[in-house]
Amino acid sequence: MKKLQLTAAALACMCLFASCGDKSEQCADTMVENSYAMGDTAANEDRSDAYYDSAEEEYRKDYSLDAEAADYTQADVKAINTQMLVYSCDMSIDVLEFDDSVDKLHDLINKYKGFIESENYSDGGNTSQWKYNDEQKWKTLSTLIRIPSASYDDFCKDVENVGDIRKKNASVQNLSTEYSDLKTTLKIYEAKEKRYIDLLAEMKSESEAISVEKELTNIQVEIARIKTRMNNIENDVAYSYIDLTVNEVREYTAEPVIEKTDTFGQRLKNTVSKTWHGFLEFLEGLLFLIIRLLPYLLLLGIVLYLLNLIRKAIRKKRAARDAAWYQAHMNAQSGIPDAAANAAAVAAEAAQSDGEAESTESKNE
Repeated sequence: MKKLQLTAAALACMCLFASCGDKSEQCADTMVENSYAMGDTAANEDRSDAYYDSAEEEYRKDYSLDAEAADYTQADVKAINTQMLVYSCDMSIDVLEFDDSVDKLHDLINKYKGFIESENYSDGGNTSQWKYNDEQKWKTLSTLIRIPSASYDDFCKDVENVGDIRKKNASVQNLSTEYSDLKTTLKIYEAKEKRYIDLLAEMKSESEAISVEKELTNIQVEIARIKTRMNNIENDVAYSYIDLTVNEVREYTAEPVIEKTDTFGQRLKNTVSKTWHGFLEFLEGLLFLIIRLLPYLLLLGIVLYLLNLIRKAIRKKRAARDAAWYQAHMNAQSGIPDAAANAAAVAAEAAQSDGEAESTESKNE
Protein backbone atom coordinates (compact mmCIF):
# COMPACT_ATOMS: atom_id res chain seq x y z
CA MET A 1 0.00 0.00 0.00
CA LYS A 2 2.86 2.36 0.83
CA LYS A 3 4.50 1.80 -2.58
CA LEU A 4 1.28 2.53 -4.39
CA GLN A 5 0.87 5.79 -2.53
CA LEU A 6 4.43 6.92 -3.31
CA THR A 7 3.90 6.07 -6.98
CA ALA A 8 0.69 8.15 -7.05
CA ALA A 9 2.55 11.07 -5.47
CA ALA A 10 5.30 10.90 -8.11
CA LEU A 11 2.80 10.88 -10.94
CA ALA A 12 1.06 13.90 -9.45
CA CYS A 13 4.36 15.78 -9.30
CA MET A 14 5.12 15.02 -12.94
CA CYS A 15 1.70 16.30 -13.99
CA LEU A 16 2.28 19.48 -12.08
CA PHE A 17 5.67 20.04 -13.77
CA ALA A 18 4.14 19.50 -17.20
CA SER A 19 1.25 21.91 -16.65
CA CYS A 20 2.99 24.72 -14.82
CA GLY A 21 5.02 26.19 -17.67
CA ASP A 22 6.31 29.65 -16.82
CA LYS A 23 4.93 29.52 -13.28
CA SER A 24 7.57 27.13 -12.16
CA GLU A 25 8.04 28.51 -8.69
CA GLN A 26 4.37 28.36 -7.81
CA CYS A 27 4.07 24.88 -9.16
CA ALA A 28 7.05 23.83 -7.15
CA ASP A 29 5.50 25.11 -3.98
CA THR A 30 2.29 23.32 -4.79
CA MET A 31 4.21 20.14 -5.49
CA VAL A 32 5.96 20.35 -2.15
CA GLU A 33 2.71 20.89 -0.30
CA ASN A 34 1.04 17.97 -2.04
CA SER A 35 3.99 15.73 -1.36
CA TYR A 36 3.88 16.67 2.30
CA ALA A 37 0.14 16.01 2.36
CA MET A 38 0.50 12.68 0.70
CA GLY A 39 3.32 11.82 3.01
CA ASP A 40 1.26 12.75 6.03
CA THR A 41 -1.67 10.74 4.73
CA ALA A 42 0.54 7.76 4.18
CA ALA A 43 2.02 8.12 7.64
CA ASN A 44 -1.45 8.43 9.17
CA GLU A 45 -2.64 5.36 7.33
CA ASP A 46 0.43 3.49 8.51
CA ARG A 47 -0.34 4.48 12.06
CA SER A 48 -3.99 3.53 11.57
CA ASP A 49 -3.00 0.14 10.20
CA ALA A 50 -0.67 -0.41 13.11
CA TYR A 51 -3.39 0.66 15.57
CA TYR A 52 -5.99 -1.66 14.10
CA ASP A 53 -3.49 -4.51 13.98
CA SER A 54 -2.66 -4.05 17.64
CA ALA A 55 -6.36 -3.68 18.53
CA GLU A 56 -7.14 -6.89 16.64
CA GLU A 57 -4.31 -8.66 18.41
CA GLU A 58 -5.63 -7.49 21.79
CA TYR A 59 -9.14 -8.58 20.82
CA ARG A 60 -7.86 -12.02 19.94
CA LYS A 61 -6.01 -12.27 23.21
CA ASP A 62 -8.99 -11.14 25.31
CA TYR A 63 -11.77 -12.91 23.40
CA SER A 64 -10.31 -16.07 21.87
CA LEU A 65 -12.65 -18.49 20.14
CA ASP A 66 -11.52 -21.42 22.19
CA ALA A 67 -14.08 -23.58 23.90
CA GLU A 68 -12.80 -22.48 27.27
CA ALA A 69 -13.82 -18.86 26.56
CA ALA A 70 -17.47 -19.89 26.26
CA ASP A 71 -17.65 -20.40 30.04
CA TYR A 72 -18.12 -16.74 30.74
CA THR A 73 -18.94 -15.27 34.18
CA GLN A 74 -21.00 -12.09 34.45
CA ALA A 75 -19.40 -9.10 36.17
CA ASP A 76 -20.63 -7.84 39.51
CA VAL A 77 -23.82 -5.77 39.39
CA LYS A 78 -23.17 -2.08 39.76
CA ALA A 79 -24.54 -0.70 43.01
CA ILE A 80 -27.49 1.71 42.72
CA ASN A 81 -26.73 5.31 43.51
CA THR A 82 -28.79 5.99 46.63
CA GLN A 83 -28.15 9.71 46.52
CA MET A 84 -31.08 10.40 44.15
CA LEU A 85 -33.92 8.27 45.56
CA VAL A 86 -37.36 9.80 46.11
CA TYR A 87 -39.43 8.07 48.82
CA SER A 88 -43.22 8.30 48.87
CA CYS A 89 -45.93 6.64 50.95
CA ASP A 90 -49.73 6.54 50.82
CA MET A 91 -51.21 5.84 54.27
CA SER A 92 -54.69 5.73 55.83
CA ILE A 93 -55.41 5.41 59.56
CA ASP A 94 -58.59 5.21 61.68
CA VAL A 95 -58.80 7.08 64.99
CA LEU A 96 -61.36 7.25 67.80
CA GLU A 97 -60.38 10.69 69.12
CA PHE A 98 -60.05 12.73 65.95
CA ASP A 99 -58.96 16.11 67.37
CA ASP A 100 -56.38 14.60 69.72
CA SER A 101 -54.97 12.46 66.90
CA VAL A 102 -54.63 15.47 64.61
CA ASP A 103 -52.75 17.32 67.37
CA LYS A 104 -50.39 14.36 67.75
CA LEU A 105 -49.82 14.34 64.00
CA HIS A 106 -48.87 18.03 64.01
CA ASP A 107 -46.48 17.39 66.89
CA LEU A 108 -44.78 14.64 64.89
CA ILE A 109 -44.40 16.93 61.88
CA ASN A 110 -42.76 19.57 64.05
CA LYS A 111 -40.59 16.94 65.73
CA TYR A 112 -39.14 15.71 62.45
CA LYS A 113 -38.89 19.26 61.00
CA GLY A 114 -41.31 18.62 58.16
CA PHE A 115 -44.11 20.69 56.72
CA ILE A 116 -47.62 20.28 55.28
CA GLU A 117 -47.80 20.89 51.54
CA SER A 118 -51.59 20.55 51.21
CA GLU A 119 -54.49 19.73 53.54
CA ASN A 120 -58.22 18.99 53.14
CA TYR A 121 -60.55 18.75 56.17
CA SER A 122 -64.22 17.70 56.35
CA ASP A 123 -66.45 17.47 59.42
CA GLY A 124 -68.75 14.92 57.77
CA GLY A 125 -71.75 17.26 57.21
CA ASN A 126 -73.11 18.05 53.80
CA THR A 127 -73.57 21.50 52.25
CA SER A 128 -77.04 22.14 53.72
CA GLN A 129 -77.78 24.75 56.40
CA TRP A 130 -78.77 22.21 59.05
CA LYS A 131 -76.74 21.84 62.22
CA TYR A 132 -75.65 18.28 62.83
CA ASN A 133 -74.90 16.58 66.12
CA ASP A 134 -71.46 15.14 66.77
CA GLU A 135 -72.95 11.63 66.54
CA GLN A 136 -74.00 12.35 62.96
CA LYS A 137 -70.56 13.55 61.80
CA TRP A 138 -67.62 11.50 60.55
CA LYS A 139 -64.55 13.73 60.35
CA THR A 140 -61.79 13.14 57.80
CA LEU A 141 -58.43 14.78 57.08
CA SER A 142 -56.41 14.32 53.90
CA THR A 143 -52.95 15.88 53.93
CA LEU A 144 -49.71 15.74 51.93
CA ILE A 145 -46.72 15.89 54.29
CA ARG A 146 -43.08 16.50 53.37
CA ILE A 147 -40.54 14.99 55.76
CA PRO A 148 -36.73 15.00 55.50
CA SER A 149 -35.69 11.75 53.84
CA ALA A 150 -33.38 10.87 56.71
CA SER A 151 -36.43 10.74 59.05
CA TYR A 152 -38.84 9.12 56.58
CA ASP A 153 -38.92 5.63 58.16
CA ASP A 154 -39.12 6.91 61.74
CA PHE A 155 -41.98 9.26 60.89
CA CYS A 156 -44.00 6.51 59.18
CA LYS A 157 -43.56 4.23 62.21
CA ASP A 158 -44.72 6.97 64.60
CA VAL A 159 -47.76 7.73 62.42
CA GLU A 160 -48.79 4.07 62.61
CA ASN A 161 -48.95 4.44 66.40
CA VAL A 162 -51.38 7.39 66.21
CA GLY A 163 -54.29 5.17 65.12
CA ASP A 164 -55.17 1.88 63.47
CA ILE A 165 -53.52 1.70 60.07
CA ARG A 166 -55.88 0.68 57.27
CA LYS A 167 -53.53 0.79 54.28
CA LYS A 168 -49.93 1.64 53.44
CA ASN A 169 -48.42 1.79 49.95
CA ALA A 170 -44.74 2.78 49.82
CA SER A 171 -42.60 3.31 46.71
CA VAL A 172 -39.12 4.53 45.75
CA GLN A 173 -38.22 6.35 42.54
CA ASN A 174 -34.60 6.42 41.39
CA LEU A 175 -33.75 9.69 39.61
CA SER A 176 -29.99 9.17 39.49
CA THR A 177 -29.89 8.60 35.73
CA GLU A 178 -32.03 11.61 34.95
CA TYR A 179 -30.02 13.83 37.30
CA SER A 180 -26.73 12.66 35.78
CA ASP A 181 -28.04 13.32 32.26
CA LEU A 182 -29.16 16.78 33.32
CA LYS A 183 -25.72 17.57 34.77
CA THR A 184 -24.02 16.48 31.53
CA THR A 185 -26.46 18.43 29.40
CA LEU A 186 -26.01 21.48 31.61
CA LYS A 187 -22.24 21.41 31.14
CA ILE A 188 -22.67 21.21 27.38
CA TYR A 189 -25.07 24.14 27.31
CA GLU A 190 -22.89 26.23 29.65
CA ALA A 191 -19.85 25.65 27.43
CA LYS A 192 -21.93 26.57 24.41
CA GLU A 193 -23.16 29.68 26.21
CA LYS A 194 -19.58 30.78 26.98
CA ARG A 195 -18.58 30.24 23.36
CA TYR A 196 -21.51 32.32 22.10
CA ILE A 197 -20.73 35.09 24.61
CA ASP A 198 -17.13 35.24 23.40
CA LEU A 199 -18.32 35.18 19.80
CA LEU A 200 -20.79 37.99 20.49
CA ALA A 201 -18.01 40.18 21.95
CA GLU A 202 -16.05 39.88 18.68
CA MET A 203 -19.00 40.55 16.39
CA LYS A 204 -18.77 43.64 14.12
CA SER A 205 -21.93 43.14 12.04
CA GLU A 206 -25.21 44.05 13.70
CA SER A 207 -27.26 41.44 11.81
CA GLU A 208 -24.87 38.66 12.83
CA ALA A 209 -24.87 39.94 16.41
CA ILE A 210 -28.69 39.78 16.50
CA SER A 211 -28.63 36.20 15.22
CA VAL A 212 -26.05 35.20 17.83
CA GLU A 213 -28.03 36.93 20.61
CA LYS A 214 -31.16 35.03 19.60
CA GLU A 215 -29.33 31.72 19.76
CA LEU A 216 -27.71 32.73 23.05
CA THR A 217 -31.14 33.52 24.53
CA ASN A 218 -32.46 30.07 23.56
CA ILE A 219 -29.43 28.48 25.20
CA GLN A 220 -29.92 30.46 28.41
CA VAL A 221 -33.61 29.54 28.53
CA GLU A 222 -32.70 25.87 28.19
CA ILE A 223 -30.09 26.23 30.94
CA ALA A 224 -32.72 27.78 33.25
CA ARG A 225 -35.12 24.90 32.51
CA ILE A 226 -32.47 22.30 33.28
CA LYS A 227 -31.49 24.01 36.53
CA THR A 228 -35.18 24.20 37.58
CA ARG A 229 -35.64 20.48 36.99
CA MET A 230 -32.43 19.71 38.89
CA ASN A 231 -33.61 21.83 41.83
CA ASN A 232 -36.95 20.00 41.85
CA ILE A 233 -35.18 16.65 41.92
CA GLU A 234 -32.92 17.80 44.74
CA ASN A 235 -35.96 18.99 46.75
CA ASP A 236 -37.83 15.73 46.12
CA VAL A 237 -34.78 13.76 47.22
CA ALA A 238 -34.32 15.90 50.34
CA TYR A 239 -37.99 15.76 51.46
CA SER A 240 -40.04 12.59 51.10
CA TYR A 241 -43.79 12.47 50.38
CA ILE A 242 -46.37 11.08 52.82
CA ASP A 243 -49.98 11.22 51.58
CA LEU A 244 -51.93 10.62 54.80
CA THR A 245 -55.70 10.20 55.36
CA VAL A 246 -57.12 10.29 58.91
CA ASN A 247 -60.65 8.86 59.34
CA GLU A 248 -62.79 9.24 62.46
CA VAL A 249 -64.41 5.99 63.59
CA ARG A 250 -66.47 4.85 66.57
CA GLU A 251 -66.16 1.71 68.60
CA TYR A 252 -68.72 -0.90 67.65
CA THR A 253 -70.94 -2.27 70.40
CA ALA A 254 -73.24 -5.18 69.63
CA GLU A 255 -76.85 -4.85 70.80
CA PRO A 256 -77.89 -7.52 73.31
CA VAL A 257 -80.24 -10.20 72.02
CA ILE A 258 -83.54 -10.17 73.91
CA GLU A 259 -85.12 -13.60 74.27
CA LYS A 260 -88.91 -13.90 74.05
CA THR A 261 -90.23 -14.85 77.46
CA ASP A 262 -93.75 -13.29 77.25
CA THR A 263 -96.97 -15.30 76.88
CA PHE A 264 -99.56 -15.25 74.09
CA GLY A 265 -101.79 -12.92 76.06
CA GLN A 266 -99.00 -10.45 76.65
CA ARG A 267 -98.07 -10.44 72.96
CA LEU A 268 -101.74 -9.93 71.98
CA LYS A 269 -102.04 -7.07 74.44
CA ASN A 270 -98.87 -5.48 73.10
CA THR A 271 -100.10 -5.85 69.50
CA VAL A 272 -103.45 -4.21 70.29
CA SER A 273 -101.70 -1.42 72.18
CA LYS A 274 -99.31 -0.77 69.31
CA THR A 275 -102.18 -0.79 66.81
CA TRP A 276 -104.19 1.68 68.90
CA HIS A 277 -101.22 3.97 69.31
CA GLY A 278 -100.62 3.79 65.56
CA PHE A 279 -104.25 4.72 64.87
CA LEU A 280 -104.00 7.69 67.26
CA GLU A 281 -100.83 8.83 65.52
CA PHE A 282 -102.67 8.59 62.18
CA LEU A 283 -105.54 10.74 63.50
CA GLU A 284 -103.06 13.21 64.93
CA GLY A 285 -101.30 13.47 61.59
CA LEU A 286 -104.65 13.88 59.78
CA LEU A 287 -105.65 16.68 62.18
CA PHE A 288 -102.40 18.50 61.59
CA LEU A 289 -102.87 18.06 57.86
CA ILE A 290 -106.36 19.60 58.01
CA ILE A 291 -105.04 22.51 60.06
CA ARG A 292 -102.36 23.14 57.48
CA LEU A 293 -104.88 22.96 54.61
CA LEU A 294 -107.62 25.00 56.39
CA PRO A 295 -106.72 28.43 54.89
CA TYR A 296 -106.74 26.98 51.41
CA LEU A 297 -110.08 25.23 52.08
CA LEU A 298 -111.65 28.51 53.30
CA LEU A 299 -110.46 30.32 50.21
CA LEU A 300 -111.87 27.57 48.01
CA GLY A 301 -115.26 27.75 49.84
CA ILE A 302 -115.53 31.52 49.28
CA VAL A 303 -114.81 31.12 45.58
CA LEU A 304 -117.45 28.37 45.24
CA TYR A 305 -120.04 30.51 47.14
CA LEU A 306 -119.52 33.48 44.81
CA LEU A 307 -119.79 31.26 41.74
CA ASN A 308 -123.08 29.86 43.08
CA LEU A 309 -124.55 33.39 43.56
CA ILE A 310 -123.57 34.37 40.04
CA ARG A 311 -125.15 31.20 38.67
CA LYS A 312 -128.47 31.91 40.52
CA ALA A 313 -128.58 35.51 39.23
CA ILE A 314 -128.05 34.35 35.67
CA ARG A 315 -130.78 31.72 35.97
CA LYS A 316 -133.24 34.27 37.48
CA LYS A 317 -132.55 36.77 34.72
CA ARG A 318 -133.00 34.10 32.07
CA ALA A 319 -136.35 32.96 33.64
CA ALA A 320 -137.69 36.56 33.68
CA ARG A 321 -136.73 37.04 30.05
CA ASP A 322 -138.42 33.81 29.04
CA ALA A 323 -141.59 34.72 30.95
CA ALA A 324 -141.84 38.14 29.26
CA TRP A 325 -141.33 36.57 25.85
CA TYR A 326 -143.97 33.95 26.53
CA GLN A 327 -146.50 36.58 27.77
CA ALA A 328 -145.96 38.72 24.69
CA HIS A 329 -146.38 35.71 22.47
CA MET A 330 -149.65 34.73 24.18
CA ASN A 331 -150.97 38.27 23.92
CA ALA A 332 -150.22 38.39 20.26
CA GLN A 333 -152.16 35.18 19.69
CA SER A 334 -155.20 36.28 21.77
CA GLY A 335 -155.49 39.70 20.08
CA ILE A 336 -154.85 41.90 23.12
CA PRO A 337 -154.61 45.62 22.20
CA ASP A 338 -151.24 47.22 21.82
CA ALA A 339 -151.65 49.16 25.05
CA ALA A 340 -152.09 45.96 26.98
CA ALA A 341 -149.10 44.47 25.18
CA ASN A 342 -147.03 47.49 26.05
CA ALA A 343 -148.12 47.22 29.68
CA ALA A 344 -147.11 43.57 29.71
CA ALA A 345 -143.75 44.47 28.22
CA VAL A 346 -143.23 47.18 30.81
CA ALA A 347 -144.10 44.71 33.55
CA ALA A 348 -141.61 42.22 32.12
CA GLU A 349 -138.89 44.86 32.07
CA ALA A 350 -139.72 45.85 35.65
CA ALA A 351 -139.51 42.24 36.71
CA GLN A 352 -136.17 41.95 34.94
CA SER A 353 -134.87 45.08 36.72
CA ASP A 354 -135.99 43.71 40.07
CA GLY A 355 -134.12 40.49 39.34
CA GLU A 356 -130.94 42.38 38.54
CA ALA A 357 -131.25 44.47 41.74
CA GLU A 358 -131.71 41.35 43.85
CA SER A 359 -128.66 39.80 42.18
CA THR A 360 -126.55 42.88 42.98
CA GLU A 361 -127.69 42.87 46.60
CA SER A 362 -126.85 39.19 46.97
CA LYS A 363 -123.39 39.84 45.63
CA ASN A 364 -122.87 42.69 48.07
CA GLU A 365 -123.96 40.46 50.93
